[in-house]
Amino acid sequence: METSPEPTQRFYAIAAAAIILLSVLFASYVFSDRRALLEAGEETARQIAEQTALVADGELAATRQLLVSMAILIRPPGAAGKVSPAAVRSTLLKLRGQNPYIMDLLVVEQTGRVECWTGNGAPPDVRDRSYFTAHAGLADTGLHVGPPLRSKVHRGRWFFALSEALRNADGTIDRILVTIVDVALLRDHIGVRMAIPDSSQSLISEAGIIYTRRPDHDLHVGHSVSRLRELSSLTANEPGLTIRTVSQVDGLDRILSYRRLRDFPLIATGSVLIERVLEPWQQRTAIVGAVFVALSLVILWIAHRGVQVNRFLSELASIDSLTGIFNRRSIISTASRLERSQEHVGSLSLLMVDIDHFKAVNDRFGHLVGDEVLRQVSHVLTTQCRGTDIVGRFGGEEFLVLMPDTGEEGARRLAEKLREAIESRVVQPVQVTISVGVATTSEFDQTLDRTLARADEALYAAKEAGRNCVRIAKSALPKAHEPPAGTG
Repeated sequence: METSPEPTQRFYAIAAAAIILLSVLFASYVFSDRRALLEAGEETARQIAEQTALVADGELAATRQLLVSMAILIRPPGAAGKVSPAAVRSTLLKLRGQNPYIMDLLVVEQTGRVECWTGNGAPPDVRDRSYFTAHAGLADTGLHVGPPLRSKVHRGRWFFALSEALRNADGTIDRILVTIVDVALLRDHIGVRMAIPDSSQSLISEAGIIYTRRPDHDLHVGHSVSRLRELSSLTANEPGLTIRTVSQVDGLDRILSYRRLRDFPLIATGSVLIERVLEPWQQRTAIVGAVFVALSLVILWIAHRGVQVNRFLSELASIDSLTGIFNRRSIISTASRLERSQEHVGSLSLLMVDIDHFKAVNDRFGHLVGDEVLRQVSHVLTTQCRGTDIVGRFGGEEFLVLMPDTGEEGARRLAEKLREAIESRVVQPVQVTISVGVATTSEFDQTLDRTLARADEALYAAKEAGRNCVRIAKSALPKAHEPPAGTG
């Protein structure tokens, strides 16, 4: 007689569907893992930019405060005459010493001549410097942040200037106060820890001129990047922007984040190399790919073993998610199977367990505590029962214990043991007790439902007796001797 190919075909179809599903899951995982890493990289770049902006704002605010101190020095409140040049220079030297990233402090006359500075020897001609030309007009330009320039007196070191003009009553310039900031030292002051290798941070102008960059500061200071569209989109209301792009500095694919400084016309950036960000993804993809191939081969091997075609997994939704024991459907199904089983020749006893005053626990302590009480009770029940007993959550605060090959007396002893264990062990945040109804299957019970009903009646009797006790169900009667409903 030829064997029907239908079961094998069905299993191969299931195997094919499983492999397709695995491939979909594999692709979904690879995609979502890559996306998650890129999002984490974007967050890292944002953090670098934001920390750089925060520290730079603080350092430049301190630098601006030097201008305030210099203004008070030049025009002391209530002073009747000019402060001597020697006193001015002495104070300027002290201010520079207190701020190590300051290269020099200058007081410039309206003609462009340096009246006083913290350098040695004759001061340089600064009439071509933006910190003079920016204030040369009659309009009050306020604070000026100059571009990075090479110093004329400090061996070609790079600096940028913060300057403000002191004006007379008619608007003409009295003095121009200048702080010369060493960009290399400022770079060290605003440096942030970058956990991802090949990350970078920089400080640039709104026009894209690089003031400082880590790493490779010396290679990039004073150069420009053409990011006008991105840079012009930064406003006080929208100070940040993060993009994925090819870096104009090193030509590599990077996640680049911008952060506009709060009080100064500069922009902090942070970037991470996409290749570095995706290194864990590439490693995991290789591992998951190998697992996918192995699982596919296993599925095909199982398919080749057509003998297992009709024994594929059935639905296993049998566990109560809160307590980790059988749920109502599973415990009832197990009880029905035990009742019909030929392996168990003895009686099947049932314990219907209910937590006393559980509603009061929920009302007083909240449902989270109530859930913890349910977990503790289920744990005590499972650990105190015998290895052959089966515990399940019947519903709410009720539990059902199945005891195969156990008579009424044995069931009563176990019920008392469980009641005492709960009373002594479940004591936080409040002592908990249980009431238990015991019923044993009888030849007069037409169905399992009848045995369950008797256990429930016994539980009700335990509640009526004051709770925290065990009651045995009345013996089952032949159908002809059952009292009419509503009597007894």
